[in-house]
Amino acid sequence: MSQDILRSVFSGILPMQFARCADIGHLHRLRDAGYLDVTFAPFDPGHARSATVTDITPLGRAAIRYFGF
Repeated sequence: MSQDILRSVFSGILPMQFARCADIGHLHRLRDAGYLDVTFAPFDPGHARSATVTDITPLGRAAIRYFGF
């Protein structure tokens, strides 16, 4: 769930890397919502996708306060 990814980013150390396909989808949604600054590795057939979270945006910090973590 996207909320779980946001929680793990909040409690982790940045930059944080993700490689699981499900996590990449959640990170796309969180970036598109304006909660995280995320860099996605270019698509390369035969290789796993990866993403690096570099920052939590002010909107993301407001969401974190709203959700209570």
